Amino acid sequence: MYLVTGIVSFALFYNSLGNDFVFDDESVVQNNISIQSLSNIPKFFTADEGFHKVIGRYYRPLVSSTYAIDYAVWGLNPYGFHLTNILIHVISCLLLLSILIRLFAKYEHGLLAALIGALVFTAHPIHTEAVSWISGRTDSLVTLFFFASFLMYMRFTEDENGKLPLFLSLLFFVLGLLSKEMIVTMPVFILLYDFVLRKKDIEYLKKNLFAYIAFAAVTLIFLFVRYLLLKDIPDREAYLYFYGKDSAAAFFTMLKTIPVYFKLLLYPVNLLYHYNGTIPDASSLGDVKVIVSLLFVLALLVFAFYLFKKHSVYSFAILFFLVSLLPVLNIVPTMNLMAERFLYISSFALTLAVSYAAACYINDKNRIPVAVVALIIVSAFVFLTFNRNEDWKNNDTLYSTADGIDGNVLLVNAGNIYANKKNYPEAEKRYRRAIEIRDNSILAHHNLGLIFLLSGKIDSAEIKFKKGLEIDSLAPDGYLQLSNIYQQRGEDDKAINMLEKLQSIVPNYRNSAELLAMLKQGGIQGKLEGSNLPEELAANQISILEKRSFNYYRRSKFEEALKDLNKLVELNPGGRSGYYNNIALCYTELKNQSMAKEFFLKALDADGKNINALNGMADIYEKEKNIDKAVEMYNKILEISPDDGNAKSKLESLRKK
Repeated sequence: MYLVTGIVSFALFYNSLGNDFVFDDESVVQNNISIQSLSNIPKFFTADEGFHKVIGRYYRPLVSSTYAIDYAVWGLNPYGFHLTNILIHVISCLLLLSILIRLFAKYEHGLLAALIGALVFTAHPIHTEAVSWISGRTDSLVTLFFFASFLMYMRFTEDENGKLPLFLSLLFFVLGLLSKEMIVTMPVFILLYDFVLRKKDIEYLKKNLFAYIAFAAVTLIFLFVRYLLLKDIPDREAYLYFYGKDSAAAFFTMLKTIPVYFKLLLYPVNLLYHYNGTIPDASSLGDVKVIVSLLFVLALLVFAFYLFKKHSVYSFAILFFLVSLLPVLNIVPTMNLMAERFLYISSFALTLAVSYAAACYINDKNRIPVAVVALIIVSAFVFLTFNRNEDWKNNDTLYSTADGIDGNVLLVNAGNIYANKKNYPEAEKRYRRAIEIRDNSILAHHNLGLIFLLSGKIDSAEIKFKKGLEIDSLAPDGYLQLSNIYQQRGEDDKAINMLEKLQSIVPNYRNSAELLAMLKQGGIQGKLEGSNLPEELAANQISILEKRSFNYYRRSKFEEALKDLNKLVELNPGGRSGYYNNIALCYTELKNQSMAKEFFLKALDADGKNINALNGMADIYEKEKNIDKAVEMYNKILEISPDDGNAKSKLESLRKK
């Protein structure tokens, strides 16, 4: 049984080993310098380093430590990180199987029932986010420790003279707390186990009081230590999902997520990698879906009460499902509306219900048909899970699975796909819709600003980047992009101010410290010649100069444009043909035909197929009445681009002269 469960749990996610880093993996792993040294592991526990410096005010030192170990072994090879995720899933499945075997040992076909339940958990498609996504490790790891703690507590209750299982249960509980806060409800789980599933009485409460106090004490100590470690960490409230909303909106909206979670457990199709903005906010009982959700929860509680006498396992499963979701219902504000990975631990409820149903129903006559039906269900789950793993292969495949769905994060990421393909109108449409759903979406404002910047709408871009910084004054990219805008305008003092603020937030973000030093020592004009700039910084300066020279040209500031273009020739010799052509255009506007001719010829010397320069020279030759040379230029253009309508028209006109 253990061998079957282990093989299936590993094989099922084997196709995720070739997946890339996706979505939040960029910040949590790829760009997280703290995980690149094992010496930082103690700092994760003291909160000198950790999750709170990456994605929010979280304390999860054990998860960060696993990333550091992965990095030490694999570097930034995603294969190794995915392998760790799969191994965590395998261990979780084996621990679950042990729990189920113990729970249903007294049933005639309890082993088969336990195996069926374990395979349902192993293959459930809802677990793909927690396993196939490297950043989803928090939920699989905390569930591993929950299963280990729960299993040890079961052993403790079966061996009243032994304290070692209780100690181990508490130890695994602590490890779970250091992995993710979601396990904080463990003291409630053991009470439900004893007084709902096992139907113990008040006398047992008194007898086992030490264990309950121990779990409660560990929880309170953890929360106090966590508070002390994180109390001075800035709480970036603008990222919280219900930022700017009242508590009623949070309560009624989160109530609507509970039936959705329940549906995903029973019917795991049309999965989404992110749910923010997918469920409209509700602020009162006037919303029909709120009423339906409230009735649904009440119905579950009624069923739990009704089934208690004869089928306490179902009662325990229902209550476990509801209690396990409490930490993610935004009672304590978080950045997420809901997530599929949160169901990794909650699906224990489904597993229990399935195993219990099988244990009660299976007999010698029907065990084969039941096994066949279970195999069909598990096979369907295997099919869905295996295919869903492929969706997590890279950002493009993942983001495309949700294109067209109204969710602010989904829209931003889908917009990024279009932006990468240079389809800016479609990207802009999605960013704007994301802002309509959640105005505090800093990425939507930031990326819309980038679209404006690429389209030459500098003033609009400035507004969007400033809006992003209003939402989160600690977002580094906003300062960098505003610096770029001010450099393009030639406002170096403002650019320096933005870069100085950036250094106080994220020192040398994207080589910004070197850019700041360069600007202080005379700006772009003063330090590029003969410099050995990092590739990223050099590319950044090329982009700034290209855009600024174009803006100068468009505003008829031809002398300023010439300065930038000459620097571009020095900084990026590979693009000199285009820069020489643009220099020639500036001289043309300045009525200096001899210099224009000189630079058009330089452009052609650098690249004989530069059609713009050929057109420029043809125009000059025509003005000089040198018709033969003009014809020669247009013929060269047609050799390069036979369908060039302008060259054909010009040739026909010249031949008539």
